[in-house]
Amino acid sequence: MRNGRGDDIERVHHGLSLFSRRVRGEAREVHPGMTYVDYSLLTIVRDRPGLSGAEVAEAACIDKSTASRQLAGLVERGMIERGEAAGRRRPLHITGDGSRALATADAAQRSQIGDRLRDWTPQEIEAFADLLERYNGSSE
Repeated sequence: MRNGRGDDIERVHHGLSLFSRRVRGEAREVHPGMTYVDYSLLTIVRDRPGLSGAEVAEAACIDKSTASRQLAGLVERGMIERGEAAGRRRPLHITGDGSRALATADAAQRSQIGDRLRDWTPQEIEAFADLLERYNGSSE
């Protein structure tokens, strides 16, 4: 028997910490040379084209200087490009190379997730997906 809500929240915290470490660690396996931060920033730029570097940093919940450094690396590697300056703002867009790298990483990650859920029933996978959506949709 469990000791209650506090213990269950601790289990969730522990599980999310392990999950986060696993995702960051496996990111290196799915696309050589792409970090988890690279993957996250590319996804944001793909999903919300035209954001500035500061807006990407805010969307990623990371420091502007960290985002700037990472974005500069992605520009240098040809995965994103900066648009025409509008004042100090330079909109960002994913390139064909960035889209292909992201598609490769997404496919590899889906495969890894599928492998981990191999022994789960369809109902368990659906429940897990529903709970993740609920958790991620919760307000702060």
